[in-house]
Amino acid sequence: MSLSTIRAMQLADSGFPSGVFAYSWGLETALADGQVCKRTLTDWVAAELRTRWLRFDRVALAGGFRLAGEALTDWFHTVDTLMPVERNRRESAEAGDALFASARALRISMDPGAEAAQASGTGHFSVAHGVFLRACGLTLTEALETSALSMARGAFSAAVRLGVSGAITTQRDLLALAPLLSELAVAPAPDDLPSGFMPLSDVALMRPHEGRLFIN
Repeated sequence: MSLSTIRAMQLADSGFPSGVFAYSWGLETALADGQVCKRTLTDWVAAELRTRWLRFDRVALAGGFRLAGEALTDWFHTVDTLMPVERNRRESAEAGDALFASARALRISMDPGAEAAQASGTGHFSVAHGVFLRACGLTLTEALETSALSMARGAFSAAVRLGVSGAITTQRDLLALAPLLSELAVAPAPDDLPSGFMPLSDVALMRPHEGRLFIN
C-alpha cells in the first residue's frame, strides 16, 4: 500500500478534524421535516454527490489543488461569488477556518494564497480542502476520491448521530455507493466553474430548526 493511499484513507475518515464534523449540510433539517427518512437516506446522499459535490465542490477543490499564490486567492474569491445561499457561504467559510486551524495544528503548510483568502473571509472549505490535500502529498485524483468519500461518510456519520442509521447499515450503504464515488471522482477541465442549485438541501440549510445537534 502506498503512502499516499494511507494518507487518503486517514483524510477521508469522518473523524478527521477537518471542521465538517459539526455540519450536516441540511440533512438534519431535511430529516426533521420528513423530506428524508431511513429508507431514502442513501438516495439523498447519492443526489448530493451528483449535484452539490460533482458540480460545485469537485470543481472548487480541483481549482484549489491546481492553483497557487495570487491565482489561488482569486479562485477562492470566485468560488465565494458563485455561492448563492448566504448561510451556506458563511458556514462554508467557517468550516474552512476549522480546516486551516487543523492544518496549523498538524504543521501542514497551506499555500500563502489560501492564507490570504482566509484572512479576507473567503477561505471556503472545498477550495481549502484541495490546497490541504495537495500539501499532504495526494494526487488530484486521490484528492477528489478523498473528498467524495468524505462527503458520503460525513453524511452517514451525521445520520448515525441523529439516530436514523446504524453502523452496519452505514457500511453497507457506503459499499453500495462505491461505484458512484469512483465514477464521479474525475478531474474537471481547468476552465470549469462551480455551479449547481440543490433545492432540497439548500432550502433545508436555510430553514431554522430548534434543538439542533449540528450547526446546519
